[in-house]
Amino acid sequence: MSNPVTFVNVIDVEPSQQPELIDLLKEGTERVISQRPGLISVTLFASADKRRVLNVARWESAADVEATQADPAAAGYTRRVAAIATARPGLYTVVGEYAPQ
Repeated sequence: MSNPVTFVNVIDVEPSQQPELIDLLKEGTERVISQRPGLISVTLFASADKRRVLNVARWESAADVEATQADPAAAGYTRRVAAIATARPGLYTVVGEYAPQ
């Protein structure tokens, strides 16, 4: 069995375009990403200063992420995001998780 991974994309955007970016990410998630094999969850965060959006997606494996990135429909959304913002994506594994006792 594969190890779950977390795809974190820190996306820098002009404050005036943050709402457009959020709408685009929601649309891509609903239409494409949510249908992809291996997806566990997606959480979107908007910074209070309106300069960033975080896209945090949990996947069953890195291979699922790679297959999604190769999907032409997903790549179309990536191009649309790149037209209005600068993305810094990366894959992460959980190395610690804490909660109050």
